[in-house]
Amino acid sequence: MNASPPSMATMQNLCSARSPSVSGDATLLAYLSDESGIDQVWLAPLGGGAPWRLTQCDEPVGTIAFSPTSRDLIFTSDCGGDERHQLWLVPEACAPAVALDHDPSVMPLWGAWSPDGARIAYCANARDRHHLDIYVMDMVSRETRCVHQDSGFREVLAFFPEGEALLIRDARHSLSDQQLFRFDLASGDYAPLLPPRDRARYSAPRFVDDGHALLMISDHGREFQGLMRYSLLTETLEWHATFDDADIEAYALSPKRDQVALVVNREGWSVLLLHGLIDGTQQIVDGLPQGVIATLNWPVLSDELLLSCESASRPSEIWRIDPQRGTASPITRSTRAGVNLDDFIEPSVERVVSFDGLSVPCLIYQPATPMPPAGYPVMVLVHGGPEAQWRPTFRADLQYLLAQGIRVVAPNVRGSTGYGRRYLHLDDRELRMDSVADLDAVRGWIAEQRDVDQRRVAVYGRSYGGFMVLAALTEYPGRWALGIEFYGIANFLTLLETTGPWRRKLRAAEYGDPQRHKSALERFSPIHRIADIDVPLLIVHGMDDPRVPPSESEMVYACLRGLGRPVKYLRVPHAGHGFTRREDRLRVFATLASFLERHL
Repeated sequence: MNASPPSMATMQNLCSARSPSVSGDATLLAYLSDESGIDQVWLAPLGGGAPWRLTQCDEPVGTIAFSPTSRDLIFTSDCGGDERHQLWLVPEACAPAVALDHDPSVMPLWGAWSPDGARIAYCANARDRHHLDIYVMDMVSRETRCVHQDSGFREVLAFFPEGEALLIRDARHSLSDQQLFRFDLASGDYAPLLPPRDRARYSAPRFVDDGHALLMISDHGREFQGLMRYSLLTETLEWHATFDDADIEAYALSPKRDQVALVVNREGWSVLLLHGLIDGTQQIVDGLPQGVIATLNWPVLSDELLLSCESASRPSEIWRIDPQRGTASPITRSTRAGVNLDDFIEPSVERVVSFDGLSVPCLIYQPATPMPPAGYPVMVLVHGGPEAQWRPTFRADLQYLLAQGIRVVAPNVRGSTGYGRRYLHLDDRELRMDSVADLDAVRGWIAEQRDVDQRRVAVYGRSYGGFMVLAALTEYPGRWALGIEFYGIANFLTLLETTGPWRRKLRAAEYGDPQRHKSALERFSPIHRIADIDVPLLIVHGMDDPRVPPSESEMVYACLRGLGRPVKYLRVPHAGHGFTRREDRLRVFATLASFLERHL
């Protein structure tokens, strides 16, 4: 390590690029970059050349999507992180942006362009804030029609090839219990596309075989996600590529349609493969940093793949891959703030046996600094979700911890994705506290390590990970030196009453119904045992958070303050579920660094 490791503020000035999208004429690349301090749309010639910034928004950009027939570009942007992402159009990717919707209280959910670029389809909760209906907009007249009304949560995935129907992903039950529907725009018929299976997920659909079949990623009837082909003519499905121990997370079809590039999730790391659709042969594509791949593209008439890739030691960049030659080169080169990325640490994997014999994978980050006389302090980092996975992506705060000589342990407790369907559902509803017991098993494993200072073991999490922090401190007091929780859940009943109305039923499917499972939700809620927290706690919350309202943190702070416990609370105005503005991150993580210096 350098004699003087970068400060937390310097770490937060590292920039990144992600979410590549290619214009319909395959000449222009659009992507998101936070060089300005918030995510904005940048453009670059696909054949090479200097990039330039397209949007000058006061708010971060969320999604970008080119028309399939032109350079018309749609992007989304919310206000203060409220997740009501309004739709904007940039004609020909050069004219001033035009707002396509005008009610900031509505949550539009971006869907798809029609194949001819004449229409777009999306979902929105304009009629009823609890439910998402389907809308179609004519891109010339800007006339918008609500074409289907229904209860629950749904998304437009694509137009059918002739533009006569929409492919809908319906998740009215839960985000991990989805169904695909065909919505006929002329007749209004809303019909299931595949035979129903218990709890299936579907993503990345693409029409193939002249529109007579769908290629998509799914775990339909399987433990892990694979690449599936569904024939619309015979209503049969076949699996093009599957693994018995890993999810396929993304794919891109080659222009010749004889092979696909696959992204396979193995223990959190992405493996890029070329898979032959005719002979089934597979070849690993090398040249990228060992990390996590996202947003895979294989432009028409191109021999090269485009993707975004990041690792634990490298912020995300856009990469160009020649799969035949085995070459890889970054297209973007984001600001590095004078930081030597070679000093950053990559993790390894350990497995911890939990109370019932379950093997819990953990990513272990070992500082390069010498061991202190009393042993290394440890920070246990818990991911949010809970249906998510701790992966070796770049975290500036994590690398700061390592530079300070703090070992980091990041477990994927039961309920995490990436380890199969059974593992995913092991924490559902009445099993909620089993995941907290997994966290305690990780703490027990740390207690067995001879090079750890057992007086300095802390726990840190965001969102659902914030609940895990509060639960760890209240269920197993005396095991932790301090806690850090960002926008965490304190009371599941109040959360389900106050979270965004479009999210309530989805969260109830995971946590429990407030009526039928009231007593269990009360038992799971750390607020009822808040007096058991007797170690320093840092709380941080965005005041416009639509997912976990600030009231969750307010009640924790009020209770601990009233009990005279050591608690620090940072309120962040005009911020949502996470801190997307660099100025907010500088303030938040300066507070975190100061808290650690004082208490750990």
